[in-house]
Amino acid sequence: MSALLAVLKVIGIILAILVILAIAVLIGCRIVYVWGKKYYAPAEEQNVVYPGDELMERFDPKLVETVTSAITIDRPVEDVYPWIYQWGGTKSGSLSSEWLERWFGHLSIYNRYELCDEWQMPDSFMPGDFMDWDRSGMGCEATDVVSDKYIMSFSDIKHPPRARGAYAIAGGKCDDMNFIWGWYFVPLKGGKTRFLCHWKYYGTKDPVTRFALKRAIYMCGTAMQRWQMEYTKRCAEGTMPVHKHVKTYRKIFGAYHHAPDEVQNACDCPRIREGRANPAVNEVRPARMADPAWPPAAGPWDVDEDYYRDRIPRAIADIKRKAAQQQAAQQAKIDALEEELAALQ
Repeated sequence: MSALLAVLKVIGIILAILVILAIAVLIGCRIVYVWGKKYYAPAEEQNVVYPGDELMERFDPKLVETVTSAITIDRPVEDVYPWIYQWGGTKSGSLSSEWLERWFGHLSIYNRYELCDEWQMPDSFMPGDFMDWDRSGMGCEATDVVSDKYIMSFSDIKHPPRARGAYAIAGGKCDDMNFIWGWYFVPLKGGKTRFLCHWKYYGTKDPVTRFALKRAIYMCGTAMQRWQMEYTKRCAEGTMPVHKHVKTYRKIFGAYHHAPDEVQNACDCPRIREGRANPAVNEVRPARMADPAWPPAAGPWDVDEDYYRDRIPRAIADIKRKAAQQQAAQQAKIDALEEELAALQ
């Protein structure tokens, strides 16, 4: 009997510890959520119908979670948009807490607080490109890449990404899984930008799984979103310092043997592009690269009405300049191969 009581006592202690840990986790999630809500958009911005919302229409609205965050950046849209244009695990990271993503999420995320030329070319980012979070294949596929207006992505198990090794996020208890994640830019008068991040997800009808997903995605995601809003603002405004180790490595290892500084400071990893020939979203509706309806005329913002009339011609000229650089490089390779072929003949 005494042995049985001892075993029951041990089991009771273990259960008590597990309960305490569970309560601590729930409290922690709540604290993180409250902290992350700092940049939740006001009601008038939350009520806007954002491009991409239509991709969630097949779900019961009561089972869809939505987060809309917003921040005003003291720079024009053309200085803010490039930071999201080069977003991604194998590009400039998530512009959120890379430490938490690596240590708690075990994601291979490393932020780069510099704009890099090879990620800013006309073909550096297109609808269908896989926006990876981790080298395991986790991430989402770019749906819309509308210059200086918005970038939208989604993951849908019924319309999985095209890139080899990539997968649409789901789980064993999920009857379905879909999310959209978009970054939207509104030009404000005075050369400022209203930067918004709007995301929705549907997880499952199973209440237990839905409860767990809300703590893992909705609450913790809200905190990560706060960092992203702050980091994007600081990057665009020029107050985000480059990692110290980046500067140190350049001084130690690149003092004598490197390409010109403008090249050395703008090179990193390649990009997964297999889906751009036929983005997964085309199975639902066509991918977008233009949208005259954004920002909406009835929106709650004091929009600079002349911004895009001035910006679009300059953007076209910039794309043509960069495309000419790429074409020159391509032609140089063709000329070299033709010379080699002629020599062989």
